[in-house]
Amino acid sequence: MAFFKSKGVSIAGMATAVPKKKINVEDYIEFFGEDAVEKFKQKTGIYAMHRTNANQTSSDLGYAAGDYLLKELGINRYEIGVLVFVSQSPDYRKPATACVLQYRLGLDCSCASFDVSLGCSGFVYGNHIMRSFLASSNAKYGLLIVAETSSKQASEHDKTIAMMFGDAGSAILYENGTDEDSSTLLETDGSRFKSIIVPSGGFRDMNPEIATFIDADGNERSKFDAYMDGMGVFAFSITDVPKAMKEYLSMINAKGSDFDYIFHHQANHMIIKQIARRFKVSMDKVPLSLDRFGNTSGVTIPLTICDKFGNSDEETVHILASGFGIGLSLGVTSFEIKTSNILPIIETDITFDEGKI
Repeated sequence: MAFFKSKGVSIAGMATAVPKKKINVEDYIEFFGEDAVEKFKQKTGIYAMHRTNANQTSSDLGYAAGDYLLKELGINRYEIGVLVFVSQSPDYRKPATACVLQYRLGLDCSCASFDVSLGCSGFVYGNHIMRSFLASSNAKYGLLIVAETSSKQASEHDKTIAMMFGDAGSAILYENGTDEDSSTLLETDGSRFKSIIVPSGGFRDMNPEIATFIDADGNERSKFDAYMDGMGVFAFSITDVPKAMKEYLSMINAKGSDFDYIFHHQANHMIIKQIARRFKVSMDKVPLSLDRFGNTSGVTIPLTICDKFGNSDEETVHILASGFGIGLSLGVTSFEIKTSNILPIIETDITFDEGKI
C-alpha cells in the first residue's frame, strides 16, 4: 500500500463528452442469441453505451470535454500550467497525445503536458498526479483529461466483453492555492497483468497475424483484441477493493458515513453491489451510470459524477472514489466539489482531421 498526501489544490470543475452514436445491448442478439444477451444484462446491469465512429478517437472526446469545460467556466487558457492525459487508447505510439491536446485546446507553450497509460484506476491516479504537480508549480490551473475508446479493442464476436465497453472522455479542472488537503491510496498487483490484456500491437509483439481464432474460453478474437479473465477480475474487485477502502478510511480516520456519495469504477452492477455490501454502505449512496454508458474504463468515475450532478443546484458534496481493474491496479481517494461546477454530459461527433497523417 502506498499512501499519498497533497495540499493546496482542489477540483474547480468537471465535464464529460460521449459519442453521439448509441448502441443497445439488444443489438447483439443476432451475434449471441437472446438468452446470452439477457443473461449479460442481468449480470452486468449494462443496457446501452455510446461508441465512437471509425475516425473518432479518445482525444477527440477529451478535447470536446476540455473545450466545453474551459468555455463554460470562463477560464483563461494561458493560466493552465499542467495538462495530463490518462488513456490506454492514445492517438499514436508517439508522440504523447497530451501534446496534441495542448495544441488543440489553445494552451500556452509553457504548459507541461504528458500522457499516463492507465485504465480503470486512471482517474484516481491522475487526480493525485495532477494535485502533486500543480502544488509544486507556480501555475494557477491544471487540466486532467481521462478518455478511452475501449470498444475499439473488443472483438464483436467475444460475448465476454463485446457488450461491455462504451467510449467517453472527461476533463477535470484543478485550481492551485486553495485550502483543500487530499489523501490517496494506490496499489498495484502486476503479477496479474494478464487478467485484462491486449496481447499485441505494442513493442513486445508488434506484428503478429491479424487473423482471428477461437480462444480457450470459446470466444473469437485476434491478438489485437482485448482479453479478460472475468472470474479473476471479479475476485480482485470484491476482495482487494473493499480491503483497500477500509485501509484508506483508517489512514484518514474517517467512516463511510462521513461521505455524501461513493463513486466506484463502473465495472458491472454485481461487482459494485458486492463492494457496497462488504463495505456496509447503502446503494442509495452509490450512483450508477453503467446501465446507459457501459464500462468506460478510467472515465467511469468522472462520467458518473457528471451524470449525477450535471445541472444541479449549488452545493458542496464530499465524495469517496475507488478505481480498480486493468494492471491490475487500484486507487482510493476523496475530495470535495461544488456541484454547480459539474457540467451535464454532452454528445459529440467531433474529429481531428489534421491528426490523420
